[in-house]
Amino acid sequence: MNDIKIDWTGHLDKYQAAMEELNLDFCVLTRLKSITYLSGAFVPWKSAIFLPKEGYGDPTLFTVLLDVERVKDESQLETQGWGPMKGFEWHKKIQKAAKQSGIYKSKGNSPRIGVELGLDICVTGQMLSYTEANLLKNIFPGCELVDFNNKTEEIQLIKEPEEIEMLRKASEITDVGQKAVKKALKERENGKHFTENEIAGIGTLAMRKAGSNYEWTFTGNEEIGSGYRASYTFNGCTPATNKIVREGESLLVDLHSEYGCYLGDLSHNYVLGKCPPELKKFNDVYEQLCYTLIDNMTPGTSFDECYQAVRKVADKEGYANDLFFGIGHGIGCIGNESYPVVLPGKDWGDMTFRENMVEIAAIVFNKPGLGGLRLESPTLITKNGAEVLPNTPFEVDYV
Repeated sequence: MNDIKIDWTGHLDKYQAAMEELNLDFCVLTRLKSITYLSGAFVPWKSAIFLPKEGYGDPTLFTVLLDVERVKDESQLETQGWGPMKGFEWHKKIQKAAKQSGIYKSKGNSPRIGVELGLDICVTGQMLSYTEANLLKNIFPGCELVDFNNKTEEIQLIKEPEEIEMLRKASEITDVGQKAVKKALKERENGKHFTENEIAGIGTLAMRKAGSNYEWTFTGNEEIGSGYRASYTFNGCTPATNKIVREGESLLVDLHSEYGCYLGDLSHNYVLGKCPPELKKFNDVYEQLCYTLIDNMTPGTSFDECYQAVRKVADKEGYANDLFFGIGHGIGCIGNESYPVVLPGKDWGDMTFRENMVEIAAIVFNKPGLGGLRLESPTLITKNGAEVLPNTPFEVDYV
């Protein structure tokens, strides 16, 4: 059990204050990041939180019946079960909760309901679906569905001190995983060949022993890519396989930990045996890109400005086409992985780094036929610059 105390009640207060700004009667929250942020529990099944405005009672978490007792035991919220059968339907449960709270009366005014709308790049996004929206409209006739998603993102963007400590601990655990991988690679017997899956297992076992509960990413748990599998164009997903890792080729090891519902995400790169000169040059440029990125993750710096500084290095070295244009993404509690993505251009470029954001510093650098590398490292934005939370260095390990 962890000894860092998150103010879960304070999280509810933040959401209810945002509800007041939007003049909402209640919210039906479906995003995994909201469910984790408010409940403090691992909730893997299709779930929702009924959150009334302040003064109308406590929220209720509805999760699938087969997991309700465990979640009830671990959650900070009252928890009830729902299921696809008469008497347990999702929408009927929510309607009953709204009536019991006193916020909704069948013959009263139609409610303003906060819901989370949009499209997330992650399958764990869990925005309100078309079907769910229609169910709410059927049980709350005349209701107005108001998008609450911007508030969700805004609230979770800036991390509390305790959240930062949780993320720091999760990063310490990923360091343990990388150390175990490096030790196994370095001490391999002559003629020993590892598969990507074996390397994933080595990292996972070490992190579980260190306190991690969950290899959280939907992209394949631990992502291990070697050789051609490390060097696809825009190579942002490398689920481990039984491919044998060969000497002289790129090996990226992307490990994922969870501690107290907060996430670690650390990618590091290796080459076994003798490294070809052209790949060594490519690796050296990657290291420059990593340090340039960190140097530009400062309060007030726009995402556009940060990207242009990193791109300038790739341009100078002749590898502009091999650098992926996404150089960061969000991190936090379970379900909080995408927002904000650090991209140039009109959609994201004007956004700036802010103090107490924690972003995954990301460099995805791939040249098919040569090699590929990935940096992912949780990074705290401080008033004095960027603090990388893991201790694993950016430099490629030659073992």
